[in-house]
Amino acid sequence: MKEIKRISVTTQVIDSIRESIMNGTYPIGTKLPAEIQLCKMLSVSRSTVREAMRSLQAEGYVELIAGKGAFVRDNQSHDYDAIRSWFIESAPTLKDTTDVREALETVQVRMAVSRATDEEVAQLEVIHQHFISQNTQANVAALAALDEEFHTQICKMSHNPLLMKINELLAMELKRYRLMSISVKTSSENTIREHELIITALKERDSQKAAAYMLAHLGSSLADINKVLEGQS
Repeated sequence: MKEIKRISVTTQVIDSIRESIMNGTYPIGTKLPAEIQLCKMLSVSRSTVREAMRSLQAEGYVELIAGKGAFVRDNQSHDYDAIRSWFIESAPTLKDTTDVREALETVQVRMAVSRATDEEVAQLEVIHQHFISQNTQANVAALAALDEEFHTQICKMSHNPLLMKINELLAMELKRYRLMSISVKTSSENTIREHELIITALKERDSQKAAAYMLAHLGSSLADINKVLEGQS
């Protein structure tokens, strides 16, 4: 028998809104009901609605515009075929992005080894534990957001303002990629193991290991993409 899993309220809200978008209740370009209206319609708190909206934005279904609200951006199911098609279309750009990440993130993690406080490393562990928790619920949007948070935290730990600015710009480009990559189950499972190795190297203050583990992690991510392109996952 399969394990019975509890579904969080936020996940239920995400599923409900996503279904309304996909069945045409809210066509592309349509503005979704205001936050307070959604709270009443779904009988949930504003914080739950906000978290759901952030997840739906990460998934590419909605666009959040400050001062205006949430608008429907896409109504297509993000199934395996859609994921594979997106990777095929984006492969050249993704390779370029990976090359840049390999250069930048190995530098970031090396700096983090010597500059991060114990409290900052502990916060990285907290983010990692949240990732593990969300992986058991198969919450792809949350996993993508937490993966971004994990790598951003390492960048912050470098205490280099210029690297932090570059990381902010790169993270914006990687949002769609992260969502698609983590949609492949093996990717999130690999990520857990690889993030743990990076954390261990940071705690041991070993810059050589930290950089090597980061490079291996990014290479593993690219390998997962190639498996999708070849139809192996």
